[in-house]
Amino acid sequence: MKTKIFSIWSVLLILIVSIAVVVPGCGDGACTGDIEVRATLCDALWEGDVVYKLTGPGATAPTIIDGTSVNATHSGVDCGDWTCEYVSGGPPGAYLESITPDSTQDVTSGSTKTFTLNFELEQDAWIECLGWTIDGVPIEEYQYAEFFEGAWYAEVLPCQIIDAHFVQGVYGCEGRVVSVNETSWLHITDLNPPGLCWIYVVNEDCAVNKTAEPPALPPEKVSQTTTIDGVTVGPGGEPIPLSPQMSLDVETIWELVKEIDYEKSINWLGISVFPFEPPVVPHPCVLFELLLPPDPGPYVFQLVAEAEVELMDDEDVNTQNNNAICLAPLFLTVLVGI
Repeated sequence: MKTKIFSIWSVLLILIVSIAVVVPGCGDGACTGDIEVRATLCDALWEGDVVYKLTGPGATAPTIIDGTSVNATHSGVDCGDWTCEYVSGGPPGAYLESITPDSTQDVTSGSTKTFTLNFELEQDAWIECLGWTIDGVPIEEYQYAEFFEGAWYAEVLPCQIIDAHFVQGVYGCEGRVVSVNETSWLHITDLNPPGLCWIYVVNEDCAVNKTAEPPALPPEKVSQTTTIDGVTVGPGGEPIPLSPQMSLDVETIWELVKEIDYEKSINWLGISVFPFEPPVVPHPCVLFELLLPPDPGPYVFQLVAEAEVELMDDEDVNTQNNNAICLAPLFLTVLVGI
């Protein structure tokens, strides 16, 4: 008799457990969790108006939550995958850089998932011409230079170095590092009889430099390439005849820090008398050597300096300030045999 009663109770217990598995109990709640939406601007927390959309689970009729500001908390959302999509708005003058830790997250029972909209200030690379220097002396202070009718006139001797200086930077989130591709040109017009002068390619790395203001870690130069009239030329080799008009170029790539002003100096030309006994021994830290005949001069050239900057893999919101031309050309007279 006890055995039969035990068997009946066992069957009833199994049925009760089975029913409990198949049919949810009246006291059981649905699976829910919470979603928080936050925002940062230049890595600092930011609050304000921003339009975003949260899309929840459901293949045929997913749950949609339209958000209009941050910081915001959406409580009691269904469990499952939720996706956060940026629509519009946010900090003025900024753009969405990323959504972290991921734009899609799995909400589990009782959990809180956070979507962070990360904004960065719009980036703007810019450059301006500062002017010419001779042997590092600003043209305004150089003893043998004068400004006349919108141009500089200067007298130099062989062994001197002609430089151009620019100031540049990238606006955006302070302290962020950005890659900048830079091309600089020295447009040279030979005002002498053709066939007298030559160009020798030096391309020493120290010929193109930057200093930071305020003082900061030195910028990193990634590469430096010289070209003549757009054709890449390596250092050394044979001197190249100077055409009546020629563009001496240098292309560099830099890693710069945003919101820092950099002064860029380019030692374009060392001046020497040609011919040399081979090999040519150029000035240190120059891009090109201007080789003059040994016959008494003077020899006259017109120089125009130009530079351009371009963000690499980043959007530039204002490309109108990416190019700078030193509007006052330099008429250079080289005195030989004096």
